[in-house]
Amino acid sequence: MIGNGNVKGVVVDAGHGGSDPGAVGNGLREKDLNLKAAQYMYQRLRELGIPATMTRTGDESITRDERVGTMVNSFGATPDVLVLSNHINAGGGDSRCVTNKRITIKAK
Repeated sequence: MIGNGNVKGVVVDAGHGGSDPGAVGNGLREKDLNLKAAQYMYQRLRELGIPATMTRTGDESITRDERVGTMVNSFGATPDVLVLSNHINAGGGDSRCVTNKRITIKAK
C-alpha cells in the first residue's frame, strides 16, 4: 500500500536513451542522468518490497510503443499501477520546467 490506496506495481521509465540523448550540455546527457535516477528509484522500491520494473536498463533506443508495451505488460493498464517517467529538462528556469501529469494508458 502506498499513500491512500493499494498499488499493484510501479514502472520506472528512464526517459530518452540510445540514439536520443535528450538535453545535452556541460558534458552531461539527459539520457544518462535519467537512467541513473531510474536505477536508484527502482532499487529503492525493491528494497521497500514494492513490485517494480524499468522500461530500459541500459543505453538503448526504445520506441514509444515499446515503452507503453512495457508499462502495460508489466502490471496491466489499471489505475493501481504507477508510472514514474524521468526527464531532466534544460528549461529556461521558470516554473514550467517541472510538470506533473496523469496519463491513462489503455491496453489495446
